[in-house]
Amino acid sequence: MIIIDRRDSRPNGKSKMLISICLIIVLALSLMTISLSHPQESDDAHFEHPAPATIAYSIHAPIFIDGNVGFLGPNASTGISWGSGTAFDPYIIEDWDINSSITNGIEIKNTSVHFVIRNCKLYNGEFMNSGIYLYSCKNGTIIDNICLNNHMGIHLRYSSNNNLSCNNCSDNLYGISIISSSHNTLKNNNCSDTNMDAIYLHSSNNNNLSGNTCFNNINGTYLVLSNNNDLIENQFCPNNVCGMSFYYSSNNTINGNNCSSNDDEGMILRFSSNNTLRSNDCNSNDFFGIWLYRSSNNNILSNNNCSGHNWHGIGLGSSNHNTLINNTCKSNNLNGIGLGSSSNNTLRSNNVSNNTNNGIGLETLSNDNEITENRICNNTEFGVRIISGSGNRIWNNTFISNNGASSTYDPNHIQARDYGTNNWWNSTSEYGNWWSDWKAPDDDWDGIVDNPYNISGSAGAKDYYPQTMPGTPIPEPSIILLVPLMIIAFLMISRSRKKE
Repeated sequence: MIIIDRRDSRPNGKSKMLISICLIIVLALSLMTISLSHPQESDDAHFEHPAPATIAYSIHAPIFIDGNVGFLGPNASTGISWGSGTAFDPYIIEDWDINSSITNGIEIKNTSVHFVIRNCKLYNGEFMNSGIYLYSCKNGTIIDNICLNNHMGIHLRYSSNNNLSCNNCSDNLYGISIISSSHNTLKNNNCSDTNMDAIYLHSSNNNNLSGNTCFNNINGTYLVLSNNNDLIENQFCPNNVCGMSFYYSSNNTINGNNCSSNDDEGMILRFSSNNTLRSNDCNSNDFFGIWLYRSSNNNILSNNNCSGHNWHGIGLGSSNHNTLINNTCKSNNLNGIGLGSSSNNTLRSNNVSNNTNNGIGLETLSNDNEITENRICNNTEFGVRIISGSGNRIWNNTFISNNGASSTYDPNHIQARDYGTNNWWNSTSEYGNWWSDWKAPDDDWDGIVDNPYNISGSAGAKDYYPQTMPGTPIPEPSIILLVPLMIIAFLMISRSRKKE
């Protein structure tokens, strides 16, 4: 009889290990496939709103309500169709045609009950009158109204927790004015063709502005002494001065807005700190894409597109401790990024290319800035030029074809210039920049060109550790996940060998 040893049919330790490794590799490849098949959501904002239905308005005299009990008056004075003032059954004011030439079209004061103003047309309040005026009110909803030719289309003062959406506040002096009011939501309103600011906030905090369309105004929006507001995916373009203006306004989140083709700046911040500006389009404005001015400190600017301006893509004037990361500043007539009297700023991973003057320019005692990991290419003058400043550190940047440089070094086409003092063109760990015209020799194969790169200018500066290859790119997320999986596989193999 033939005896079969069934133990031979079972996988041994090495077979188990091979199966485990195969499973790990399959899992890693699956993760990479998922990552590649699910691209990140585009930053492009869409601002399409459905066309409002045709309303049959009825003529009504101006409406004035003072206090919660004011809603209990007759329809002839309150204009209320129905409701009891609760969240589920609010008072309703709707479908009225109101001339605001003598007084505010609809004025409500000192209330806390829930109410809705909708589908009303309010107009001709040109002399200091508003189409809709809320004073010390909360829990109001103002939706689908037309407010034309008023001093202010909609005006909130000392009012909170109100919702303004899908209103047309065009052709007023101010479209929407928010004074000393907090926690209000302004969404999908059209505030265009005003003679001043489309949306104006003064001393107003914690408001949310999203999806609003504001063009052909003095400013798209203007914030004064207003903090902790969210401005998300609005259209502030084109306007006669700025898309967005901030004055003594801090801790605001400005994300995904379109501030292009304005006559001055896309955005300007004055005396405004600790704001976050992310993924905004600020292209083709006459002067700056984004301008931080007069002690606008500790702001974070990331992933903004600031290209095609007559001056700088991003400009810092007397502003310190800001972080500029991963912004695109191309084809500007002066610098991609320009600093004047601005210190201790970090410029990292920005693309500053094809600018008529310099990729990055430092002027007027701009000190102790760190410029690293930027792509600085094809600028007509220099990749980085320091007119005045000390203690700046420029390292691990990629310099390509600036100042007419070719692939061969030419002392008449050096890619950077330094007129300052004690600036460093490499890191403390002996890591310099990559220069497209200075890649060899490297006889000791340490990744550093054996001779320093000479920087033009009176400082006599040098990059003592120019790289032979551009800086190492950051791995994609799928690759980052693969690394720990391979480590686990290595540990499993080592463990198996010890057992054998």
